[in-house]
Amino acid sequence: MSVGTTVKMVGTGAKLRAENMAHEMKDRAAERRLDRAHAEAERLRNENELLRDEVSETRSEHHRILDLLEERFADLTTEVEDSNGKKSHKGRWFLFLAAIGGGIYYWFQQQRGGGSDEWSTPMADSPAVTQSSTTTAL
Repeated sequence: MSVGTTVKMVGTGAKLRAENMAHEMKDRAAERRLDRAHAEAERLRNENELLRDEVSETRSEHHRILDLLEERFADLTTEVEDSNGKKSHKGRWFLFLAAIGGGIYYWFQQQRGGGSDEWSTPMADSPAVTQSSTTTAL
């Protein structure tokens, strides 16, 4: 249904003006859509550029961290090579000392009175654990 067919009683000049106005309105609507699409494209272009910069910064940080790790690993391998093949046993020595200390502590406790603390008493006074028919499934 165009403007020309709906307006039958007016003159040809009025019809032409009405058709021109309709075309202008359609043109303005198309221009607005085009402007919105252009603005959206510009926004997306800027966002894409920002994300690209962010990715490049992240990559450079990752490369820097990897370089530091490789450097540290190289330093550790040279330390091991410099020690003429002898490995450090600091952790084992600490574990050995802790075991010796625990043994001595246990021996002194046994010599003092033989375990009068609450952990060494039998659990006869506590109620017995029975099986229940209820389950606690989630």
